[in-house]
Amino acid sequence: MPRKKQYQWKNSDEAEGFDSLPPSRSEKKRQSIALQNMGEELTRLGPQEVKNLDLPADLREALQLYARIGDHEGRRRQMQFIGRVMREIDPAPIRAMLDARREVSAAATAALHKAEQWRDRLLTADEAELAGLVETLLAARPADAQPAADIATDIATDVAAEADSAGQADARPGKKALGADELRALAVAARKEAAENTSPQARRVLFRAIHGMLA
Repeated sequence: MPRKKQYQWKNSDEAEGFDSLPPSRSEKKRQSIALQNMGEELTRLGPQEVKNLDLPADLREALQLYARIGDHEGRRRQMQFIGRVMREIDPAPIRAMLDARREVSAAATAALHKAEQWRDRLLTADEAELAGLVETLLAARPADAQPAADIATDIATDVAAEADSAGQADARPGKKALGADELRALAVAARKEAAENTSPQARRVLFRAIHGMLA
Protein backbone atom coordinates (compact mmCIF):
# COMPACT_ATOMS: atom_id res chain seq x y z
CA MET A 1 0.00 0.00 0.00
CA PRO A 2 1.55 3.33 -1.05
CA ARG A 3 2.45 5.80 1.66
CA LYS A 4 0.45 8.99 1.99
CA LYS A 5 2.09 12.10 0.61
CA GLN A 6 2.44 14.05 3.81
CA TYR A 7 4.99 16.46 2.34
CA GLN A 8 2.18 18.66 0.95
CA TRP A 9 0.96 19.42 4.45
CA LYS A 10 4.52 19.90 5.58
CA ASN A 11 5.17 22.47 2.84
CA SER A 12 2.06 24.36 3.84
CA ASP A 13 3.22 24.45 7.44
CA GLU A 14 6.63 25.64 6.36
CA ALA A 15 5.13 28.38 4.22
CA GLU A 16 2.99 29.45 7.14
CA GLY A 17 6.03 29.55 9.38
CA PHE A 18 7.94 31.51 6.75
CA ASP A 19 5.23 34.20 6.66
CA SER A 20 5.50 34.62 10.40
CA LEU A 21 9.23 35.26 10.34
CA PRO A 22 10.29 38.70 11.59
CA PRO A 23 11.51 41.20 8.97
CA SER A 24 15.17 41.04 8.06
CA ARG A 25 17.65 43.76 8.98
CA SER A 26 17.62 45.11 5.43
CA GLU A 27 13.81 45.23 5.46
CA LYS A 28 13.82 47.05 8.78
CA LYS A 29 16.27 49.55 7.34
CA ARG A 30 14.07 50.14 4.29
CA GLN A 31 11.05 50.66 6.51
CA SER A 32 12.97 53.08 8.70
CA ILE A 33 14.13 55.11 5.70
CA ALA A 34 10.59 55.20 4.31
CA LEU A 35 9.25 56.49 7.64
CA GLN A 36 12.02 59.06 7.84
CA ASN A 37 11.24 60.31 4.34
CA MET A 38 7.55 60.46 5.17
CA GLY A 39 8.29 62.43 8.33
CA GLU A 40 10.42 64.89 6.38
CA GLU A 41 7.63 65.27 3.84
CA LEU A 42 5.20 66.08 6.64
CA THR A 43 7.53 68.74 8.05
CA ARG A 44 7.48 70.53 4.69
CA LEU A 45 3.73 71.04 4.88
CA GLY A 46 2.32 74.37 5.98
CA PRO A 47 0.59 74.72 9.37
CA GLN A 48 -2.88 74.70 7.81
CA GLU A 49 -2.09 71.63 5.72
CA VAL A 50 -0.93 69.76 8.83
CA LYS A 51 -4.12 70.82 10.57
CA ASN A 52 -6.28 69.63 7.68
CA LEU A 53 -4.72 66.16 7.59
CA ASP A 54 -6.32 63.52 9.80
CA LEU A 55 -3.16 62.82 11.80
CA PRO A 56 -2.78 61.29 15.27
CA ALA A 57 -2.74 64.03 17.89
CA ASP A 58 0.80 63.33 19.13
CA LEU A 59 2.19 63.42 15.58
CA ARG A 60 0.35 66.65 14.79
CA GLU A 61 1.70 68.27 17.96
CA ALA A 62 5.22 67.10 17.13
CA LEU A 63 4.98 68.63 13.65
CA GLN A 64 3.59 71.89 15.00
CA LEU A 65 6.45 72.10 17.49
CA TYR A 66 8.97 71.37 14.73
CA ALA A 67 7.62 74.32 12.73
CA ARG A 68 8.19 76.65 15.70
CA ILE A 69 11.80 75.58 16.28
CA GLY A 70 14.33 77.83 14.60
CA ASP A 71 17.78 76.38 15.34
CA HIS A 72 19.26 73.48 13.39
CA GLU A 73 20.10 71.27 16.36
CA GLY A 74 16.65 71.68 17.86
CA ARG A 75 15.04 70.71 14.58
CA ARG A 76 17.32 67.69 14.26
CA ARG A 77 16.29 66.43 17.69
CA GLN A 78 12.63 67.07 16.99
CA MET A 79 12.93 65.23 13.68
CA GLN A 80 14.26 62.22 15.57
CA PHE A 81 11.27 62.43 17.91
CA ILE A 82 8.90 62.58 14.95
CA GLY A 83 10.55 59.42 13.62
CA ARG A 84 9.96 57.65 16.93
CA VAL A 85 6.32 58.72 16.93
CA MET A 86 5.83 57.44 13.39
CA ARG A 87 7.28 54.06 14.25
CA GLU A 88 4.47 53.62 16.79
CA ILE A 89 1.60 54.30 14.39
CA ASP A 90 0.27 52.79 11.17
CA PRO A 91 1.87 54.82 8.37
CA ALA A 92 -0.40 53.50 5.58
CA PRO A 93 -3.25 56.05 6.05
CA ILE A 94 -0.72 58.91 6.21
CA ARG A 95 0.99 57.66 3.04
CA ALA A 96 -2.39 57.52 1.30
CA MET A 97 -3.22 61.09 2.37
CA LEU A 98 0.13 62.40 1.16
CA ASP A 99 -0.23 60.59 -2.18
CA ALA A 100 -3.72 62.03 -2.65
CA ARG A 101 -2.43 65.49 -1.80
CA ARG A 102 0.39 65.10 -4.34
CA GLU A 103 -2.07 64.09 -7.06
CA VAL A 104 -4.28 67.10 -6.33
CA SER A 105 -1.24 69.38 -6.34
CA ALA A 106 -0.06 67.99 -9.68
CA ALA A 107 -3.50 68.48 -11.21
CA ALA A 108 -3.67 72.05 -9.91
CA THR A 109 -0.23 72.81 -11.35
CA ALA A 110 -1.25 71.39 -14.72
CA ALA A 111 -4.40 73.55 -14.70
CA LEU A 112 -2.31 76.66 -13.98
CA HIS A 113 0.06 75.89 -16.86
CA LYS A 114 -2.86 75.33 -19.20
CA ALA A 115 -4.43 78.65 -18.19
CA GLU A 116 -1.10 80.43 -18.72
CA GLN A 117 -0.79 78.94 -22.20
CA TRP A 118 -4.29 80.07 -23.17
CA ARG A 119 -3.72 83.55 -21.77
CA ASP A 120 -0.49 83.89 -23.75
CA ARG A 121 -2.24 82.71 -26.93
CA LEU A 122 -4.99 85.30 -26.47
CA LEU A 123 -2.41 88.02 -25.84
CA THR A 124 -0.16 87.26 -28.80
CA ALA A 125 -2.52 86.00 -31.50
CA ASP A 126 -3.30 88.11 -34.53
CA GLU A 127 -6.43 90.22 -34.27
CA ALA A 128 -8.13 88.10 -36.93
CA GLU A 129 -7.51 84.93 -34.90
CA LEU A 130 -8.83 86.26 -31.59
CA ALA A 131 -12.51 85.47 -32.11
CA GLY A 132 -11.72 81.91 -33.17
CA LEU A 133 -9.45 81.34 -30.17
CA VAL A 134 -12.15 82.60 -27.81
CA GLU A 135 -14.67 80.17 -29.30
CA THR A 136 -12.16 77.31 -29.07
CA LEU A 137 -11.47 78.15 -25.43
CA LEU A 138 -15.16 78.25 -24.58
CA ALA A 139 -15.65 74.89 -26.30
CA ALA A 140 -12.82 73.40 -24.21
CA ARG A 141 -14.51 74.44 -20.97
CA PRO A 142 -15.66 71.44 -18.89
CA ALA A 143 -19.42 71.11 -18.57
CA ASP A 144 -19.23 71.39 -14.77
CA ALA A 145 -16.77 74.30 -14.72
CA GLN A 146 -17.51 77.11 -12.30
CA PRO A 147 -18.67 80.28 -14.11
CA ALA A 148 -15.67 82.44 -14.84
CA ALA A 149 -17.51 85.53 -13.62
CA ASP A 150 -17.74 83.92 -10.18
CA ILE A 151 -14.03 83.11 -10.20
CA ALA A 152 -12.83 86.60 -11.03
CA THR A 153 -14.57 88.29 -8.12
CA ASP A 154 -11.82 90.86 -7.68
CA ILE A 155 -11.85 92.33 -11.20
CA ALA A 156 -10.49 95.84 -10.89
CA THR A 157 -12.81 98.77 -11.58
CA ASP A 158 -10.26 100.17 -14.02
CA VAL A 159 -10.46 97.03 -16.17
CA ALA A 160 -14.24 97.27 -16.45
CA ALA A 161 -13.92 100.98 -17.28
CA GLU A 162 -11.47 100.14 -20.06
CA ALA A 163 -13.92 97.68 -21.60
CA ASP A 164 -16.82 100.16 -21.29
CA SER A 165 -14.84 103.01 -22.83
CA ALA A 166 -14.01 100.82 -25.83
CA GLY A 167 -17.72 100.11 -26.35
CA GLN A 168 -17.31 96.46 -25.40
CA ALA A 169 -19.47 94.18 -23.30
CA ASP A 170 -19.48 94.69 -19.55
CA ALA A 171 -16.92 92.30 -18.00
CA ARG A 172 -17.65 93.11 -14.37
CA PRO A 173 -18.22 90.13 -12.06
CA GLY A 174 -21.45 88.91 -10.56
CA LYS A 175 -23.70 89.38 -13.64
CA LYS A 176 -23.39 86.15 -15.63
CA ALA A 177 -20.88 83.57 -16.71
CA LEU A 178 -18.47 84.89 -19.28
CA GLY A 179 -19.52 84.24 -22.82
CA ALA A 180 -17.68 84.96 -26.05
CA ASP A 181 -18.32 88.71 -25.96
CA GLU A 182 -17.25 89.09 -22.32
CA LEU A 183 -14.16 86.95 -22.71
CA ARG A 184 -13.18 88.79 -25.89
CA ALA A 185 -13.57 92.10 -24.03
CA LEU A 186 -11.20 90.91 -21.33
CA ALA A 187 -8.72 89.72 -23.94
CA VAL A 188 -8.84 93.05 -25.81
CA ALA A 189 -8.32 94.99 -22.58
CA ALA A 190 -5.39 92.73 -21.64
CA ARG A 191 -3.83 93.08 -25.10
CA LYS A 192 -4.11 96.87 -24.94
CA GLU A 193 -2.56 96.83 -21.48
CA ALA A 194 0.37 94.69 -22.70
CA ALA A 195 0.95 96.90 -25.74
CA GLU A 196 1.05 100.03 -23.55
CA ASN A 197 3.20 98.26 -20.93
CA THR A 198 0.91 99.34 -18.10
CA SER A 199 -0.05 97.65 -14.83
CA PRO A 200 -1.11 94.02 -15.55
CA GLN A 201 -4.56 94.21 -13.97
CA ALA A 202 -6.46 93.05 -17.05
CA ARG A 203 -3.94 90.28 -17.71
CA ARG A 204 -4.42 88.97 -14.17
CA VAL A 205 -8.18 89.05 -14.59
CA LEU A 206 -7.95 87.26 -17.92
CA PHE A 207 -5.77 84.56 -16.36
CA ARG A 208 -8.15 84.03 -13.43
CA ALA A 209 -11.13 83.86 -15.74
CA ILE A 210 -9.44 81.28 -17.98
CA HIS A 211 -8.24 79.26 -15.01
CA GLY A 212 -11.73 79.25 -13.52
CA MET A 213 -13.19 78.04 -16.78
CA LEU A 214 -10.72 75.20 -17.25
CA ALA A 215 -10.18 74.08 -13.64
